[in-house]
Amino acid sequence: MADPNAWRISALDTTAEEVGYDPSRILRLQEIFERLVSQGKIQGAAYSLSRHGHLFADASIGKRHHEGSAPLETTTWRCIASVTKVLTTMGLLKLVEDGRIVMEFPVANFLSEFDTPSHGKIRLQHLLAHTSGIRPDPGSDGEPNPDHQSYWALLQEPDWVSRFVALPLSNAPGVVWRYSSAGFALLGEVIARTVGEPYARWMEREILVPAGLTDTFFDTKDRSLDRFSYVSDGDRAFIEKRPLWVDQSRMALGHAYSTTRDLVRLGHLLASGGTIDGVRILGRRTVEAMTSLQVEVPAPHWGDHFPDWRYGLGLEPARHPLLRTGSVWGHEGSGRCAMWFDPETGLVASFILPTTIDWDPDFGWTPRAVIWSGLK
Repeated sequence: MADPNAWRISALDTTAEEVGYDPSRILRLQEIFERLVSQGKIQGAAYSLSRHGHLFADASIGKRHHEGSAPLETTTWRCIASVTKVLTTMGLLKLVEDGRIVMEFPVANFLSEFDTPSHGKIRLQHLLAHTSGIRPDPGSDGEPNPDHQSYWALLQEPDWVSRFVALPLSNAPGVVWRYSSAGFALLGEVIARTVGEPYARWMEREILVPAGLTDTFFDTKDRSLDRFSYVSDGDRAFIEKRPLWVDQSRMALGHAYSTTRDLVRLGHLLASGGTIDGVRILGRRTVEAMTSLQVEVPAPHWGDHFPDWRYGLGLEPARHPLLRTGSVWGHEGSGRCAMWFDPETGLVASFILPTTIDWDPDFGWTPRAVIWSGLK
């Protein structure tokens, strides 16, 4: 069996030099990930880099599971958490393109529970851009004792849509950005009620399979547990129990599994304007809307406060002093993982860092800065 403490380099399409990328940046990225593993902050690291669809870096280090010595690979399945929201956005916008959903209509047109004086003005754009006022994720406002348990338990109630509508809005729609996973669960419900079948089943058939995302899925049934990465007994149980609730719309907020290889393919699809290998998944103008600055509003943000938070449709513009706002887009996920893409230069990056730690700048900000510094 491969040594989990050594880098495992996969076969590549090309070299960094051939696609105009500085190979020293790859070595620096690996140094950062090695340090995180040695410090015990992450269980392992897997990353993939491509430019214009050509894979030029693909490697992994560390363990796949919290027990044993099976190595983490770039083809290892891992829950991609909130990166799932990118997929949900694509599914919803496909229905808009097909004329089955009208973006300008209130959510109440699709979910009757929203037909109230307080929630009647919420539109699909508000949910996609986290400006609906629907209850945000625990801790996102910087509150000292976030109530994680009741928030996630609420999403498991049979009447969870009504339960969320019964809660007061945190703000009027469109005026403040507050990260709301519940908002994306509601978008999953919009999709499910529109197509007349569970969100995950429709998404796999209409988005994942046509896009060639063969290692991205929602249902863990009949898949080898050994190929999954997990960081605790609870994490493993979460995988094993998935088939019991895969048909629920809350899958839309953050419950897909994927690999760094597939995440790079997803980024390439978006960087290329919605088409990959000659297959159209979304129209070019739709992807341009996803990667346009749709809002610029105040935002409480996990203990910080921004007067000018910018966001697209289901995608975040990378905020970094060395990156022009709106030039690089993507999403991060807890657990930890990320997918970022640059439509102008064709650079796409993904990484998965299995961990039990909630957040660290070296889980997101640092690798992103290093990766984009390699462009020639």
